Amino acid sequence: MREINSHQLALRPAVGLQLLCQTLDELGLEAEQVCKQTGLSRRDLDTPGQLIARNDEVRFIEATLAAVDRPDLAFRVGMRYHFGVFGVWGLALATSRDLSQALEVAQEFIELTHSFAGLSVQMQGNQAQIGIEQDYPDGPVQAFVLERDLMVTLMIASEIAGRRLPVERVDIALPEPAHSAMLSRLLDCEVRWRSDHTAAIISLAELGKPLPQANPITWSACVRQCRELVARQGGEEPFSLKVRAAITRSRFRGIGAVCDYLQLSERSLRRRLSDEGTSFREIQQALRLELAEQYLADHSLSLEQVAERLGYSEAANFCHAFRNWTGRTPSSLRKQNQRLSHKDR
Repeated sequence: MREINSHQLALRPAVGLQLLCQTLDELGLEAEQVCKQTGLSRRDLDTPGQLIARNDEVRFIEATLAAVDRPDLAFRVGMRYHFGVFGVWGLALATSRDLSQALEVAQEFIELTHSFAGLSVQMQGNQAQIGIEQDYPDGPVQAFVLERDLMVTLMIASEIAGRRLPVERVDIALPEPAHSAMLSRLLDCEVRWRSDHTAAIISLAELGKPLPQANPITWSACVRQCRELVARQGGEEPFSLKVRAAITRSRFRGIGAVCDYLQLSERSLRRRLSDEGTSFREIQQALRLELAEQYLADHSLSLEQVAERLGYSEAANFCHAFRNWTGRTPSSLRKQNQRLSHKDR
């Protein structure tokens, strides 16, 4: 029997399997069968914020690859990604000062993603090498996650930069697949297969260019939330995270509803949050911004539906608040996401 260690049982976001299932649906392939085979509920996988064990995710990927004959599956899954699916982690990247800071955040809080890989950045003269460091034994799963995570890194970097990154070369530690031409066209650069490492090479100057959504206040709040989420996944749960969960469950009905849910007086709740260096208003606003980014990325939701989910009586009130938070309108963010999505297809 294979020994299971705590690393394999560590909880991680289920978004990776959620997007894998969506890709299977899009290709007309059977996702429900894999869910039944692995004992994972599709409903749970589609629940925002759902966490799963690492070894359960590995089993799901193994079962999928055994059942589905699509060599381009990892490429297509990677194409579905945008920073919004990663919640506060993705928003921290988008509001960073530049790509250099975004990569620092990505590395520090990589456990908030479903990635099996680590990120590394090495400077070589006037070039930067953004490396994908795989963390899984040789085999089909390694090939899948390596190609998927490379695609995710490149897609999100381009999205938060607001333009296609001028990647000079991509090295991939895999044999050249049948769909290699698709990747080459997408990246519009030289791709070297069967390399001894996996990395994207770009000009060092690109890392220092300001990002279009840079916002130091939002960035700081997101980084703080990332630290809290890492603590929670490690078994520690600050009181502020309980309040955050109660705000979501009470559908933003206010501090009174949260106090009722937690069975605390308003005075006690405010005092305990103050002890952790935060406030109810700060937590609620940060949560609204985080969820707003996720909901706006789902174009099946109208602005009225997004506003309702965030506790606003009218879409106009939500739009006004969103503009105060980010300096832009919800519609402009959606249009930018659509342009980037069409450009990268």
